[in-house]
Amino acid sequence: MKIQIRPHGYWTDERVIEESKKYKTKMEFKKCSSTAYKTACQRKLIDGMTWLKTDRHKKRGPRKDHKYTKEVILSFIQEHNCVTFAEFRKLNEYAYNQAKKNNWFDELGLIRNKHEDGYWTKNNVLKVARNYDNKNDFQKNEPSAYKWASEYGLLDKMDWMKPKSFEERKDEHNSVVYVYLDEANRVAYVGLTIDNKVRKQKHKYESNSAVRKYFGKNIPEPIVLKDNLTILESQYYEDYYKKQYIKDGYELLNVAPTGVNVGSIGGITKWASKEKVFEESKKYSCRSEFRQGASGAYDRAKFNGWLDEMTWLTTPEREVFWTHDAVIEESRKYKYKCDFRDNAGGAHQTASENGWLAEMTWLIDKKRPHNYWTKERVFEESHKYTNKKDFGNSEKGAFLKARIKGWLAEMPWLKPLPLGKISKWTREAIIEESKKYTSRTEFALKSPTAYQHACEDKTIFNEMPWIQPKRKPAGYWKVKEHVIEESKKYKNRRAFSDGSYSAWRSAKDNGWIDEIFPKK
Repeated sequence: MKIQIRPHGYWTDERVIEESKKYKTKMEFKKCSSTAYKTACQRKLIDGMTWLKTDRHKKRGPRKDHKYTKEVILSFIQEHNCVTFAEFRKLNEYAYNQAKKNNWFDELGLIRNKHEDGYWTKNNVLKVARNYDNKNDFQKNEPSAYKWASEYGLLDKMDWMKPKSFEERKDEHNSVVYVYLDEANRVAYVGLTIDNKVRKQKHKYESNSAVRKYFGKNIPEPIVLKDNLTILESQYYEDYYKKQYIKDGYELLNVAPTGVNVGSIGGITKWASKEKVFEESKKYSCRSEFRQGASGAYDRAKFNGWLDEMTWLTTPEREVFWTHDAVIEESRKYKYKCDFRDNAGGAHQTASENGWLAEMTWLIDKKRPHNYWTKERVFEESHKYTNKKDFGNSEKGAFLKARIKGWLAEMPWLKPLPLGKISKWTREAIIEESKKYTSRTEFALKSPTAYQHACEDKTIFNEMPWIQPKRKPAGYWKVKEHVIEESKKYKNRRAFSDGSYSAWRSAKDNGWIDEIFPKK
């Protein structure tokens, strides 16, 4: 649909009111004519538009405190052809609550909700859950029962819904080996899965997916290399095709190792039983080795709290580096407590745990307490510096306080930085640069550094007669000839408004705008 662009100033009060009468509600007015609606709100016209009704009654009922009799409720139900209590409640919650309060439900002739309040006991939840063999179908078809199962903590106890283990699925022929290809740049990713659709979604949306990181939003469709495989066969072919693509000169995005009994098994839970996890853990001497060598088994043990039972996994003793003397020596490198904490986290943590921070009296808080910078302290601090720039950079809080309170003028020891040889902006260079501009505003915008140096010595502007103040004298734009002369610089009303707002405003207020830019 083509958007109609109105000329600036189109929405007069009369046009706004005329436009609003096309609509029944404020929401409809706002949606269909947003500019007119906004203008009506800004000019306080909206309150007088009594023909615009509110939308609230559609959702909750005509009036909150209205007393509904049984006869009124029955006529309301017939009028709106309500069939269920849910429909009735959605149309008018106040009437619904009145009927509930007076026990009229049995006389209304409506179909009751599928499950009343208090229906979902633990037994009823389990009874319904028995009809499903996986949690996805359970959640999709019985969302209320699933919600209560989660509330009761029953989901982990539904053993019949747990996915099949590695042993139960290792002989099934439903594994697929696939590849994502970028032929132009010779890049490939080889993987395997038992559910191609789910795996595609994970590659598309998971932030740590190598496929998503490489392709971004333009992920191509995967190419199926081999299907109807068992788990061990899919592991073999994944490793086979990976080596084949490397041999053909492709760069592989794969990070994890591949091979039979080595690589991924496509989303199947391998470490389902406690016995297998414990058997695997006995191959390692400490937890870090266990985590690196069999991350799946380690994660399962950690989730179920079995790590403490694995006494053969010892924690190797580490050499204590942060002794008392080492911590004290490290802390002396810093002036503030926060710098010590941020730059020497290990030393700071050790000092905190052993109560050594109290000994470090040389470490001070970087943030001053509220109202710390009194006039005496500000002046005392300012004497450490010879110019305002160093003062502001080194102690910003004191400098800001001095600037706000106007104390900088009382600090003659803070000299302005000399232009000197370190700056190209000598007095002559500044004057030469200023000749390119006709106003201070233009000078400041197009050559800010030269303008800043000029401001530090305000007498320099006396030598720049070509730099005129841009602001016009009071009443300048009330003269029609001035406005017309200014308008000749612009092609249309919009350009006039953007380039010289004060002149445009005067032309509009005085009725000259149609004469300057006639309507077509």
